[in-house]
Amino acid sequence: MHEIDGNTRVLGIIGNPVRHTMSPVIHHFLAEQMGDNLAYLPFEVQNDIHTAVKGAYALGIAGMNVTVPYKSAVMEALTDIDDEAAKIGAVNTLVRTEHGFKGYNTDVTGLRRELREAGITVAGERVVILGAGGAARAAAMMCASDGACELYLINRNQEKARALAEAVQNGIGSGTSAGPEIRVLGLEELERLQGNGYIAFQCTSVGLFPNTDEAVTESREFYRQLKCAVDLIYTPRQTRFMKLAEAEGAKAVNGSMMLIGQAIASYELWTGHTVPDQVVKELLGELTEKGLIG
Repeated sequence: MHEIDGNTRVLGIIGNPVRHTMSPVIHHFLAEQMGDNLAYLPFEVQNDIHTAVKGAYALGIAGMNVTVPYKSAVMEALTDIDDEAAKIGAVNTLVRTEHGFKGYNTDVTGLRRELREAGITVAGERVVILGAGGAARAAAMMCASDGACELYLINRNQEKARALAEAVQNGIGSGTSAGPEIRVLGLEELERLQGNGYIAFQCTSVGLFPNTDEAVTESREFYRQLKCAVDLIYTPRQTRFMKLAEAEGAKAVNGSMMLIGQAIASYELWTGHTVPDQVVKELLGELTEKGLIG
């Protein structure tokens, strides 16, 4: 890492909680490999995301990542939003401009890398999305765009899930010949899922460190219906959701590769540099050696 001086650009991540984040390790490694003078810090925002964004801009912060629970709420604090992020309805990357921060969403890029590395495809598959926040929006939009045949949006608050369903339908456009069939269920209605072979995306913060003994559902019948379980949480490396899925024979992966993929896309937006594949490979090795990913 470069020595911090008067020319160091400050980047960071805002959310609550953020103390578990691997993002500083990732971005400092990238900066060292790419020769960029920057420092990346976590900022835990308790409630007022608008004031936090305004203050970050006033302090000259060059860019930020946004994590739970602010990926949608932050949009009202921005002066510009990328078209894809607007379509998704969530932002995870802020880039400083002349008049304020512009919002982007690199989660879809990261999630596609995650699935590619794990050998999972959603085309023609029945997909379950657990949650209706920013991460769920990215996952749902990606699955709809990439050819899922059925999409079940499951959330405790069905109103939020219905709003997500409408956003997905609007996002894929009326001119699209074949969008997925979308159904909304409450979390207590999991028994309404029929058949097996689902791919499930766990998009809530349930099970996130330090609450590692929690899962969004304990229903063994639900986990028996899965063939793949993708938990977008990356700390801990094996969540309870993953353990329950694996116990019933499903393939389970965490969000480590999604984190890396979206981080690289964010880094490229902030710096204008393209991160070479060799640096990505070295980053994977670094995180693995440190025991941060499996």
